[in-house]
Formats: sequence, C-alpha cells, structure tokens
Amino acid sequence: MVEAAAEANEELMNKYLEGIALTEAEIKQGLRHRTIAHEITPMLCGSAFKNKGVQAMLDAVVEYLPSPIDRPAVMGENDRGVSEERPAMTRRRSPRWRSRS
Repeated sequence: MVEAAAEANEELMNKYLEGIALTEAEIKQGLRHRTIAHEITPMLCGSAFKNKGVQAMLDAVVEYLPSPIDRPAVMGENDRGVSEERPAMTRRRSPRWRSRS
C-alpha cells in the first residue's frame, strides 16, 4: 500500500526509494491522488450487521474519494437547446438544465 501511495508523484517515489519512511499524511495524500485519477480502487470490508469496519469505511470515503469540488465543470444543454457549462458544485440547481449524454 505504501508503494502504491508513493507512485502518486515523483517526490513521494524518491523518498520511498531512498528508504525514508512516508508519513501517514503522505500515504493518504498519495492514495487519494491515485484514487481520484482512477489509477487505484481502495477496497475495504466490514459488516453492517455486526457494525464491524463501518466507521473505517466511512472514514475512507471521506479521505480517499473525490468531493463535489474535486470534479470539473459539466457541459450540458438547457431547455432552449443552448449549450452551457455548469460548475460541478453549485448551491442552486436549475430545473431547466439537463445533462448531455
């Protein structure tokens, strides 16, 4: 897992190859970067029935998966057929806007 995190960027990889231990924050940053880039997929297991691993899974969602502000703007078409760009994170949703498939 540390090696996968180190492959996120050259600085972390150099540190890893020199034998310097990566900090927990660097490992999480590397895993998050690679997860958002669709290079790796974090896997966790647990049991909601016995409440084992549920909190760890929720923490991993927050730490590794992209938030709405990490996503790029979305191109779409309004009800008049005009193309427009909408930021991925908005407070107000326009009912006239629909995604172009």
